[in-house]
Amino acid sequence: AVYILGNGTGKARANDRGQAGRQVQEWRLLFLSTGEKTLAQHMAEANKELKAGMEVRMLAVPADASKGLGMFDSLNGFDDAAALSDALKARVAKYYGTPLTAFLTALCEPDKRHAWSAILRRTLEGFIAQSLPASASGQAHRAAARFGLAAAAGELATAMGITGWPDGTATTAARVCLNAWMNERGGVGNFEGDAIVSRLRQVIERFGESRFTRWESAAAKIDEHGPRTIDRLGFRKTMEHGLGDSLHTTNTYYVLPESWRSEIFRGMNINAVNKELLQRGVIEPGNDGKASSLVRLPGLGTQRCYIVKTIPGLAESEARAA
Repeated sequence: AVYILGNGTGKARANDRGQAGRQVQEWRLLFLSTGEKTLAQHMAEANKELKAGMEVRMLAVPADASKGLGMFDSLNGFDDAAALSDALKARVAKYYGTPLTAFLTALCEPDKRHAWSAILRRTLEGFIAQSLPASASGQAHRAAARFGLAAAAGELATAMGITGWPDGTATTAARVCLNAWMNERGGVGNFEGDAIVSRLRQVIERFGESRFTRWESAAAKIDEHGPRTIDRLGFRKTMEHGLGDSLHTTNTYYVLPESWRSEIFRGMNINAVNKELLQRGVIEPGNDGKASSLVRLPGLGTQRCYIVKTIPGLAESEARAA
Protein backbone atom coordinates (compact mmCIF):
# COMPACT_ATOMS: atom_id res chain seq x y z
CA ALA A 1 0.00 0.00 0.00
CA VAL A 2 2.86 2.40 0.80
CA TYR A 3 4.47 1.84 -2.60
CA ILE A 4 1.14 2.22 -4.43
CA LEU A 5 0.26 5.48 -2.67
CA GLY A 6 3.77 6.88 -3.02
CA ASN A 7 4.23 5.88 -6.66
CA GLY A 8 0.86 7.28 -7.69
CA THR A 9 0.00 4.30 -9.90
CA GLY A 10 -2.53 1.54 -9.34
CA LYS A 11 -2.09 -2.11 -10.28
CA ALA A 12 -2.50 -3.21 -13.89
CA ARG A 13 -5.02 -6.04 -14.17
CA ALA A 14 -5.81 -8.34 -17.08
CA ASN A 15 -9.24 -9.62 -18.09
CA ASP A 16 -10.21 -13.28 -18.48
CA ARG A 17 -8.60 -13.33 -21.96
CA GLY A 18 -5.23 -12.14 -20.67
CA GLN A 19 -5.66 -8.72 -22.27
CA ALA A 20 -5.20 -5.41 -20.53
CA GLY A 21 -8.21 -4.68 -18.37
CA ARG A 22 -9.50 -1.31 -17.28
CA GLN A 23 -7.24 1.72 -17.46
CA VAL A 24 -4.62 1.93 -14.71
CA GLN A 25 -5.49 4.65 -12.22
CA GLU A 26 -2.90 7.37 -11.59
CA TRP A 27 -2.73 10.14 -9.02
CA ARG A 28 -0.40 12.65 -7.41
CA LEU A 29 -0.94 13.37 -3.74
CA LEU A 30 0.61 13.93 -0.32
CA PHE A 31 -1.05 11.58 2.14
CA LEU A 32 -1.12 11.73 5.93
CA SER A 33 -1.65 8.87 8.37
CA THR A 34 -1.94 9.53 12.09
CA GLY A 35 -1.20 6.84 14.65
CA GLU A 36 0.86 5.96 17.69
CA LYS A 37 3.17 3.60 15.78
CA THR A 38 5.46 4.32 12.86
CA LEU A 39 5.68 2.21 9.73
CA ALA A 40 8.99 0.84 10.99
CA GLN A 41 7.35 -0.30 14.23
CA HIS A 42 4.50 -1.99 12.36
CA MET A 43 7.00 -3.77 10.12
CA ALA A 44 9.03 -4.90 13.13
CA GLU A 45 5.94 -6.36 14.79
CA ALA A 46 5.36 -8.42 11.65
CA ASN A 47 9.03 -9.52 11.70
CA LYS A 48 9.66 -7.69 8.44
CA GLU A 49 12.38 -5.21 7.55
CA LEU A 50 11.62 -1.63 6.58
CA LYS A 51 12.97 -0.83 3.12
CA ALA A 52 14.40 2.54 2.15
CA GLY A 53 11.76 2.91 -0.56
CA MET A 54 9.03 2.63 2.05
CA GLU A 55 10.75 5.03 4.41
CA VAL A 56 10.92 7.90 1.90
CA ARG A 57 7.35 7.33 0.70
CA MET A 58 5.84 7.46 4.19
CA LEU A 59 7.81 9.88 6.33
CA ALA A 60 7.59 9.39 10.10
CA VAL A 61 7.29 12.70 11.97
CA PRO A 62 6.77 12.60 15.77
CA ALA A 63 3.69 14.61 16.77
CA ASP A 64 5.31 16.25 19.78
CA ALA A 65 6.69 19.76 19.68
CA SER A 66 8.64 19.16 22.94
CA LYS A 67 7.06 22.21 24.54
CA GLY A 68 4.87 20.34 27.02
CA LEU A 69 1.82 21.09 24.87
CA GLY A 70 1.59 17.91 22.86
CA MET A 71 1.75 18.63 19.15
CA PHE A 72 1.45 22.41 19.68
CA ASP A 73 4.40 24.72 20.26
CA SER A 74 2.24 27.59 21.58
CA LEU A 75 -1.35 28.10 22.76
CA ASN A 76 -2.04 31.28 20.74
CA GLY A 77 -4.07 32.81 23.58
CA PHE A 78 -6.06 29.70 24.55
CA ASP A 79 -6.11 28.35 28.11
CA ASP A 80 -4.72 24.93 27.27
CA ALA A 81 -3.97 22.53 24.41
CA ALA A 82 -7.46 20.99 24.57
CA ALA A 83 -9.13 24.38 24.06
CA LEU A 84 -6.88 25.14 21.09
CA SER A 85 -7.59 21.72 19.60
CA ASP A 86 -11.36 22.18 19.98
CA ALA A 87 -11.21 25.61 18.33
CA LEU A 88 -9.24 24.23 15.40
CA LYS A 89 -11.69 21.36 14.91
CA ALA A 90 -14.64 23.76 14.96
CA ARG A 91 -13.09 26.05 12.34
CA VAL A 92 -12.05 23.16 10.13
CA ALA A 93 -15.62 21.82 10.21
CA LYS A 94 -16.99 25.26 9.29
CA TYR A 95 -14.52 26.29 6.58
CA TYR A 96 -13.49 22.89 5.22
CA GLY A 97 -12.48 23.21 1.55
CA THR A 98 -12.84 27.00 1.34
CA PRO A 99 -9.09 27.84 1.17
CA LEU A 100 -8.48 25.08 -1.37
CA THR A 101 -11.18 26.39 -3.71
CA ALA A 102 -9.68 29.88 -3.55
CA PHE A 103 -6.17 28.44 -4.05
CA LEU A 104 -7.14 26.45 -7.16
CA THR A 105 -9.07 29.38 -8.60
CA ALA A 106 -6.07 31.70 -8.24
CA LEU A 107 -3.66 29.02 -9.45
CA CYS A 108 -5.55 28.68 -12.73
CA GLU A 109 -5.48 32.38 -13.62
CA PRO A 110 -3.71 32.39 -17.02
CA ASP A 111 -1.95 35.74 -16.64
CA LYS A 112 -0.37 34.78 -13.30
CA ARG A 113 0.74 31.24 -14.07
CA HIS A 114 4.38 32.16 -14.72
CA ALA A 115 4.60 34.23 -11.54
CA TRP A 116 3.16 31.41 -9.45
CA SER A 117 5.55 28.91 -11.05
CA ALA A 118 8.51 31.14 -10.21
CA ILE A 119 7.46 31.34 -6.54
CA LEU A 120 7.03 27.57 -6.33
CA ARG A 121 10.37 26.83 -7.95
CA ARG A 122 12.28 29.43 -5.93
CA THR A 123 10.78 28.32 -2.62
CA LEU A 124 11.29 24.61 -3.27
CA GLU A 125 14.92 24.97 -4.39
CA GLY A 126 15.75 27.34 -1.54
CA PHE A 127 14.12 25.06 1.01
CA ILE A 128 16.19 22.04 -0.01
CA ALA A 129 19.44 24.01 -0.26
CA GLN A 130 19.03 25.59 3.19
CA SER A 131 17.76 22.47 4.95
CA LEU A 132 20.27 19.80 3.92
CA PRO A 133 24.07 19.57 4.02
CA ALA A 134 25.95 18.91 0.79
CA SER A 135 26.67 15.35 1.96
CA ALA A 136 22.98 14.44 2.33
CA SER A 137 21.88 11.25 0.59
CA GLY A 138 19.46 11.06 -2.31
CA GLN A 139 16.85 9.66 0.07
CA ALA A 140 17.12 12.73 2.29
CA HIS A 141 16.81 14.98 -0.77
CA ARG A 142 13.64 13.18 -1.81
CA ALA A 143 12.15 13.63 1.66
CA ALA A 144 13.16 17.30 1.72
CA ALA A 145 11.49 17.79 -1.65
CA ARG A 146 8.19 16.56 -0.19
CA PHE A 147 8.36 18.95 2.75
CA GLY A 148 9.60 21.66 0.40
CA LEU A 149 6.56 21.22 -1.83
CA ALA A 150 4.31 21.79 1.18
CA ALA A 151 6.34 24.89 2.05
CA ALA A 152 6.12 26.19 -1.52
CA ALA A 153 2.36 25.67 -1.65
CA GLY A 154 1.97 27.50 1.66
CA GLU A 155 4.10 30.44 0.54
CA LEU A 156 2.18 30.60 -2.73
CA ALA A 157 -1.13 30.65 -0.86
CA THR A 158 0.24 33.47 1.28
CA ALA A 159 1.25 35.42 -1.84
CA MET A 160 -2.30 34.91 -3.15
CA GLY A 161 -3.71 36.51 0.02
CA ILE A 162 -5.37 33.29 1.21
CA THR A 163 -3.59 32.43 4.47
CA GLY A 164 -2.99 35.80 6.10
CA TRP A 165 0.38 34.52 7.34
CA PRO A 166 3.61 36.54 7.29
CA ASP A 167 6.01 35.53 4.53
CA GLY A 168 8.14 32.54 5.51
CA THR A 169 5.63 31.01 7.95
CA ALA A 170 4.91 27.97 5.78
CA THR A 171 8.63 27.44 5.13
CA THR A 172 9.43 27.56 8.84
CA ALA A 173 6.68 25.05 9.64
CA ALA A 174 7.83 22.66 6.92
CA ARG A 175 11.44 22.91 8.12
CA VAL A 176 10.37 22.02 11.67
CA CYS A 177 8.73 18.87 10.29
CA LEU A 178 11.77 18.00 8.17
CA ASN A 179 14.12 18.45 11.14
CA ALA A 180 11.85 16.26 13.27
CA TRP A 181 11.94 13.56 10.57
CA MET A 182 15.73 13.75 10.34
CA ASN A 183 16.09 13.47 14.13
CA GLU A 184 13.70 10.52 14.23
CA ARG A 185 15.57 8.84 11.37
CA GLY A 186 19.00 9.52 12.81
CA GLY A 187 20.48 11.79 10.14
CA VAL A 188 20.55 12.47 6.42
CA GLY A 189 22.65 9.51 5.35
CA ASN A 190 21.77 6.57 3.17
CA PHE A 191 19.09 4.48 4.89
CA GLU A 192 20.46 1.12 3.75
CA GLY A 193 23.99 2.09 4.77
CA ASP A 194 22.84 3.22 8.20
CA ALA A 195 20.90 -0.04 8.61
CA ILE A 196 24.03 -2.05 7.76
CA VAL A 197 26.14 -0.22 10.36
CA SER A 198 23.33 -0.46 12.91
CA ARG A 199 23.07 -4.22 12.46
CA LEU A 200 26.82 -4.69 12.93
CA ARG A 201 26.84 -2.40 15.97
CA GLN A 202 23.98 -4.34 17.58
CA VAL A 203 25.84 -7.64 17.14
CA ILE A 204 29.00 -6.22 18.73
CA GLU A 205 27.03 -4.67 21.59
CA ARG A 206 25.19 -7.93 22.31
CA PHE A 207 27.89 -10.51 21.64
CA GLY A 208 31.20 -8.64 21.77
CA GLU A 209 32.15 -10.36 25.03
CA SER A 210 30.38 -13.72 24.73
CA ARG A 211 30.84 -14.79 21.11
CA PHE A 212 34.22 -13.30 20.23
CA THR A 213 37.15 -15.26 21.66
CA ARG A 214 39.75 -13.12 23.46
CA TRP A 215 42.98 -12.83 21.51
CA GLU A 216 45.44 -11.88 24.22
CA SER A 217 48.64 -10.91 22.38
CA ALA A 218 50.19 -10.07 19.05
CA ALA A 219 50.87 -13.77 18.58
CA ALA A 220 48.10 -16.03 17.31
CA LYS A 221 47.30 -17.22 20.82
CA ILE A 222 43.98 -17.53 22.64
CA ASP A 223 43.57 -16.30 26.22
CA GLU A 224 43.53 -19.63 28.06
CA HIS A 225 42.17 -17.99 31.23
CA GLY A 226 39.16 -16.46 29.52
CA PRO A 227 35.72 -18.09 29.41
CA ARG A 228 35.06 -20.64 26.70
CA THR A 229 33.41 -19.13 23.63
CA ILE A 230 30.16 -20.81 22.57
CA ASP A 231 28.92 -20.41 18.98
CA ARG A 232 31.89 -18.26 18.02
CA LEU A 233 31.51 -15.35 15.60
CA GLY A 234 35.21 -14.50 15.57
CA PHE A 235 37.98 -13.09 17.73
CA ARG A 236 38.42 -9.91 19.78
CA LYS A 237 41.80 -8.27 20.34
CA THR A 238 42.07 -5.50 22.96
CA MET A 239 44.96 -3.05 22.75
CA GLU A 240 46.06 -0.43 25.29
CA HIS A 241 47.15 3.05 24.19
CA GLY A 242 48.74 5.96 26.03
CA LEU A 243 49.90 6.32 29.64
CA GLY A 244 48.44 7.52 32.93
CA ASP A 245 45.25 9.52 32.59
CA SER A 246 45.39 9.21 28.80
CA LEU A 247 45.42 5.40 28.94
CA HIS A 248 42.62 3.89 26.89
CA THR A 249 41.82 0.65 25.09
CA THR A 250 40.48 -0.21 21.65
CA ASN A 251 38.92 -3.43 20.41
CA THR A 252 39.47 -4.97 16.99
CA TYR A 253 37.07 -7.69 15.88
CA TYR A 254 38.03 -10.44 13.46
CA VAL A 255 34.78 -11.86 12.09
CA LEU A 256 34.72 -15.27 10.42
CA PRO A 257 33.35 -15.21 6.83
CA GLU A 258 30.50 -17.67 7.37
CA SER A 259 29.28 -15.80 10.45
CA TRP A 260 29.54 -12.54 8.52
CA ARG A 261 27.40 -13.81 5.64
CA SER A 262 24.91 -16.19 7.23
CA GLU A 263 24.32 -14.61 10.63
CA ILE A 264 25.30 -10.96 10.99
CA PHE A 265 24.13 -9.92 7.52
CA ARG A 266 21.77 -12.75 6.77
CA GLY A 267 19.32 -11.90 3.99
CA MET A 268 21.37 -8.92 2.78
CA ASN A 269 23.43 -8.48 -0.38
CA ILE A 270 26.89 -9.17 1.00
CA ASN A 271 28.65 -7.31 -1.83
CA ALA A 272 26.59 -4.20 -1.10
CA VAL A 273 27.28 -4.63 2.62
CA ASN A 274 31.03 -4.85 2.11
CA LYS A 275 31.10 -1.90 -0.27
CA GLU A 276 29.21 0.30 2.19
CA LEU A 277 31.39 -0.67 5.15
CA LEU A 278 34.59 -0.14 3.17
CA GLN A 279 33.44 3.32 2.07
CA ARG A 280 32.67 4.24 5.68
CA GLY A 281 35.98 2.89 6.95
CA VAL A 282 34.28 0.38 9.25
CA ILE A 283 36.21 -2.63 7.95
CA GLU A 284 39.87 -2.78 6.99
CA PRO A 285 40.48 -3.94 3.40
CA GLY A 286 42.91 -6.74 2.67
CA ASN A 287 46.24 -6.21 0.91
CA ASP A 288 44.63 -7.59 -2.25
CA GLY A 289 41.91 -4.93 -2.16
CA LYS A 290 39.17 -7.32 -1.04
CA ALA A 291 36.83 -6.61 1.84
CA SER A 292 38.23 -9.56 3.80
CA SER A 293 41.85 -10.02 4.87
CA LEU A 294 44.18 -13.00 5.21
CA VAL A 295 44.98 -13.30 8.92
CA ARG A 296 46.64 -15.98 11.02
CA LEU A 297 43.93 -16.67 13.60
CA PRO A 298 44.47 -18.44 16.94
CA GLY A 299 43.88 -22.16 16.55
CA LEU A 300 42.62 -21.81 12.99
CA GLY A 301 45.72 -20.91 11.02
CA THR A 302 45.77 -18.43 8.16
CA GLN A 303 42.37 -17.75 6.62
CA ARG A 304 40.17 -14.90 5.51
CA CYS A 305 38.18 -12.83 7.95
CA TYR A 306 36.64 -9.36 8.19
CA ILE A 307 38.58 -6.90 10.35
CA VAL A 308 36.26 -4.46 12.15
CA LYS A 309 38.05 -1.53 13.80
CA THR A 310 35.65 1.39 13.80
CA ILE A 311 31.90 1.20 14.37
CA PRO A 312 30.10 4.59 14.47
CA GLY A 313 28.15 5.00 17.71
CA LEU A 314 29.73 2.01 19.47
CA ALA A 315 32.19 4.05 21.54
CA GLU A 316 29.37 6.24 22.85
CA SER A 317 27.28 3.24 23.89
CA GLU A 318 30.28 1.61 25.60
CA ALA A 319 30.97 4.86 27.48
CA ARG A 320 27.35 5.00 28.68
CA ALA A 321 27.53 1.37 29.79
CA ALA A 322 30.73 2.06 31.73
